Amino acid sequence: MPQLKRPSLSSDWREKKWDGGGPTGVRRSIRTLMDLMEPADPAFTFIAVELQRCRQERGTLTMGDVSAAIDVGRRQFDEHEARLEASRPGRIPESIVYYVLRGTLVKIGTTTSPHRRFAALLPDEVLAWEPGGRQEEVARHQQFLNLRLTSRGEYFRRGEALDAHIATVVEQFGPPDPTWPTLAGLELKPFTAAVLPGPPLRPELATLMEGTRTLGIRYNTAQVWQHRGKLKPFLVDDDGVYLYLLSDLRSLAKGRRKVA
Repeated sequence: MPQLKRPSLSSDWREKKWDGGGPTGVRRSIRTLMDLMEPADPAFTFIAVELQRCRQERGTLTMGDVSAAIDVGRRQFDEHEARLEASRPGRIPESIVYYVLRGTLVKIGTTTSPHRRFAALLPDEVLAWEPGGRQEEVARHQQFLNLRLTSRGEYFRRGEALDAHIATVVEQFGPPDPTWPTLAGLELKPFTAAVLPGPPLRPELATLMEGTRTLGIRYNTAQVWQHRGKLKPFLVDDDGVYLYLLSDLRSLAKGRRKVA
């Protein structure tokens, strides 16, 4: 009985599937992902965490999903850096004039101990602060006298002039310390530093055929893992090719050897 000959891979297939020519080149989609996920990027940890979250929610990602996750990760990194700068020791002087929101009113006061003062006052939000003491506080009370709720009080109605002044103060002296106690802050979970997620520092991606060949795993075994839901693709590229993390294949192969 004649033996059936396994079809060989044509040069056309190689050119379509590989960038750089031949099976030793870097796939175009993988190169694009590596360019997007540069480990030297200061925001990389946040990007990787967001990618892991998206993968857990959606399973297989598209290149569009990856780009969106990178944008979110970089935005989270920028917010994290802003929080660190806002809470930097020594940034706030010993005495400040503060502007806090209580309902629809703004309270203008002064304190030398913001944490203790706001813990007692528990405003809805700290809007702004500027260096100053009693003299500067009185000057602000006079400046916005037409918005003052009572003749001798510290509460003021919102108005264009006051809102513009608060915006100018924030621009000049920076945002309030995010650790200052507020009513809104009671509902927020404390910020924790991002931790490295599942995806490796450099995305080692391959098709199922390439990955099993690289790691010395039987292709049929990997198909069984896939059928049982143990192995899922990490990314589907713009050509519709499913790519897998080599780390997933390594982990499954290691577990299989232990069972054996």
